[in-house]
Amino acid sequence: MPHAPTILIVDDDPQIRKMLVEVLSLEGYPTETAVNGREALDLLARGGTRVVLLDLLMPVLDGRGVMSELQANPAERARHKVILVSAITNLEGARDLEPDSILPKPFTVEQLLNVLETASS
Repeated sequence: MPHAPTILIVDDDPQIRKMLVEVLSLEGYPTETAVNGREALDLLARGGTRVVLLDLLMPVLDGRGVMSELQANPAERARHKVILVSAITNLEGARDLEPDSILPKPFTVEQLLNVLETASS
């Protein structure tokens, strides 16, 4: 895959991070990981454009907090595509956060790749 975007995986569950890194690496995507929203914002501040797989429920700073900080800085928000990922039952209620896409857990590899392809184009 030429010019695959870097995928920033933000999830407090180490097994989910590991599985996503393995799957996405096999598909040719460069990956980075963060265990919470604060770590994710620090990585995003270093520059570059990313597709962010952002879990909603995390300690330290959750996905809602990350989106709030990104929306407070429109230039930073515009650089990144954000896909909200969560197992909460009313994930559609998170549309007020204005993500680029939503991916409910559990999801298949095919669903993940489809949402990444859409976000990357």
